[in-house]
Amino acid sequence: MKRFLRIFAVTAAFMLPLALSAKSGIEVGYLNSTYRSKTTGGDITKSSPMSGFYAGVVQDARIVAGLSIQPGLYYSYLNSAGKEVNLSRSDTEHMLSIPIHLKYTFDIVPIFNIYVFAGPTLSMGLGATAKLTATGETLGNTVSGSVTYNRYSGSVKSDSEDLNDLLDQYMPEGAMTRFDVLMGGGIGLGLLKFITVKGGFDYGLLNRYKGDLADSATLNRMQFYISLGVRF
Repeated sequence: MKRFLRIFAVTAAFMLPLALSAKSGIEVGYLNSTYRSKTTGGDITKSSPMSGFYAGVVQDARIVAGLSIQPGLYYSYLNSAGKEVNLSRSDTEHMLSIPIHLKYTFDIVPIFNIYVFAGPTLSMGLGATAKLTATGETLGNTVSGSVTYNRYSGSVKSDSEDLNDLLDQYMPEGAMTRFDVLMGGGIGLGLLKFITVKGGFDYGLLNRYKGDLADSATLNRMQFYISLGVRF
C-alpha cells in the first residue's frame, strides 16, 4: 500500500508542470465495470456488471504536431443491485483514478477533430462493500436484517446473527486489494474546439485478490466508459 501511495505522489508531482502549460478541462461520463476471476484449474467466472459514473479534471499538454500527453484525476462511483425472492444484494465501490494517456489528434476541419488515446491508469479504491438484506423466510428461517461485507478489509457488520449463515453463499469469495493498474485506450471527437466526446476500454493488470486466495486464483477488473468533456 505504501509503495502504491508513493507512486501516486510521484505521478502527481510529474503532472504538475504539465498542468501549468496545458489546456484544462472537466469530464463527466458513464462507467461500466466487471470482475473476471480465474482459478488455477482454469475455470473463469465473471461478476455481475456494476454501473455508475465518473467525473474529474483532465489536462492536455501538446508534445509535437498532433501528439500530446493527457493526464487526469477522476472520482468514480459504481453500483449493482439484485433481488432473489426475499434476499436483495447491493455492491458499491468508490475509486480515485489517475489516467496517463498518450493522445494523437487528427484535425479534420477547424471546429472538428478525431483523436485516439492509449495508456495506463492508476486506480486506488476508497471503499468497496457488498450488502445483503433479508426480509421474510430465507433458507427455511424467518430472517429480517442486513449484513455488510467490506471487500478491502474483510470485516463484516450484521444486525442479525441469522444472516451470518448466508455469507458463504451470497457474499464475495474473498477480500481484495485497493490498488490496480489498468491499461487501455479509446477514441474521441473534438467539437467546436472546446467540447469532447470519447469512449474507451481498460483492463486491470494486477491480481486484486489478496491473502491465501491470491495463490490459487486471480481477479482482474475491466471497464468501459463514455464521457462528455469541456475544455477551457
